[in-house]
Amino acid sequence: MGCRIGFGLLLLFVLAGGCQTSPRSYTNHAEVRLPRWFTQPKGGDQLDAPVSLGVRLPKHFRELADDFDLPNWVIYGVVRCVGSDEFLANGSVHTFDLSDRGGEDSVTVDDVYYDVNQKEVRWILKDIEAQCAFADNEVERQKVLGRYLRHRFGSIVLFTLKRVGAAGDGLLLSGGQTRDAMEVFDIKNSDEMPKVGWRETPSHYITTVTGDFSYGNPTVSFRRTEEDAIRDLAKTLLLGLSHMRKDFVVGVNNGAGDDVAEDVYREDVWLRMRGVRVIRRAVDLKHCQCLVVVSVPRSGVSLR
Repeated sequence: MGCRIGFGLLLLFVLAGGCQTSPRSYTNHAEVRLPRWFTQPKGGDQLDAPVSLGVRLPKHFRELADDFDLPNWVIYGVVRCVGSDEFLANGSVHTFDLSDRGGEDSVTVDDVYYDVNQKEVRWILKDIEAQCAFADNEVERQKVLGRYLRHRFGSIVLFTLKRVGAAGDGLLLSGGQTRDAMEVFDIKNSDEMPKVGWRETPSHYITTVTGDFSYGNPTVSFRRTEEDAIRDLAKTLLLGLSHMRKDFVVGVNNGAGDDVAEDVYREDVWLRMRGVRVIRRAVDLKHCQCLVVVSVPRSGVSLR
């Protein structure tokens, strides 16, 4: 069983107004307010996982749900936090070279999957389940689970494997109101959004991806965008670290024209990514999009 593409970071926030999913301009919506620990995670918060308390598990999580008597959001949180430590990605890099006198070629990456350490996920879930079993009642059980939460904003919780102790006792028993610092997104700051695309620094690989943003289903909006960002990160690194050969065959048929030669080469690549972090989440109201920035240190990337 593998928690592959679709593991998701499922989010649900308190938003103002309404929006559609098509990438058009909507200038009649005032603003969106989100906590800064979500939009600009720093330090230890980057190791943690924002999760919706109402998350619905996709099919590839159901085995975990069947095996452990724990809420869905706990399963999501554990998988995502384990992934922050290490993702294992694999994919097929192949060329389909159509070579003539012009030397045209094509390189593609497909069938990209990423997974997390299933043994570690199960060990952690088993430990949390055992702690809950000692709770005398539901209130005490909620306190046990609350000790794995660092923040709460409405139905969003920031799940952590670094237990916070008694400081989290009341988070699941409260209404989700918060005094945390907020970031406000409106039409005016849409021009200040992160630059979309891939870039490299001396220490990190970084990619920024956009996705349609919907007031009606912000959970799915950010989940899909974050999945796309991690997939884009893995895809680019798989291509960059592969050992692809490019062979061109150019011929002339009695001087009358070009012979066309096709060369197909395929390589299966396994990649280890340690320290993948979501470092920025934002909402571009002008274009009704959400943006996610994901990074991984160069030292954390290697061929498996």
